[in-house]
Formats: sequence, C-alpha cells, structure tokens
Amino acid sequence: MKTKLIATLLLAGSTMFAAPRISVGVGFGFPVPVASAPVVVAPPVVAAVPPCPGPDYAGVGGYYAYVGGRPVWHAGYWDHRAFAPRYEVRHFRR
Repeated sequence: MKTKLIATLLLAGSTMFAAPRISVGVGFGFPVPVASAPVVVAPPVVAAVPPCPGPDYAGVGGYYAYVGGRPVWHAGYWDHRAFAPRYEVRHFRR
C-alpha cells in the first residue's frame, strides 16, 4: 500500500513540471556597420639562406615585426645552439 502511495505521489509531483510550452517569436533587423581595424597583410619574402657555418649552429628563421605600426621583415640568421633564442608567445594589446 505504501509503495503505491509513494509511486502515485511521485507521478503526480512530476506532472507539475511537465506543462506544455509554446513560444512565438518575430524578429526585425537591419545591418549595423561595425567599425573595425584594417587588416594589414605583409607580402611574402623570398630570401636566400647562407650555408651553415658549423655543426653546432641552429638556423633562426626570419620574421615580421611591427615597427611604427607597419610590418618590417627581419632576416633569419645562424646562431650557436647554446645561444639560440627560445620562442614564446606573447599577447600584445594595442
């Protein structure tokens, strides 16, 4: 008897939250211009790589760096492995 009563109460209690849900939506919109910074794409660089000066040297590739707000190409070079740069990612804010 108690089992039937508990089952009935659980069933009746769970139907309180099972209400039908109806929603109707209407939307109107128009394009809004978004002011964004211009995208600057640097041109590709083709450069000759000099031969390796020795067995303990590592090649450091060239890269673009911003100087005065414009991309400037810095050529690659050979550096001794003990002094080769370690790369890290930094997030700069303008």
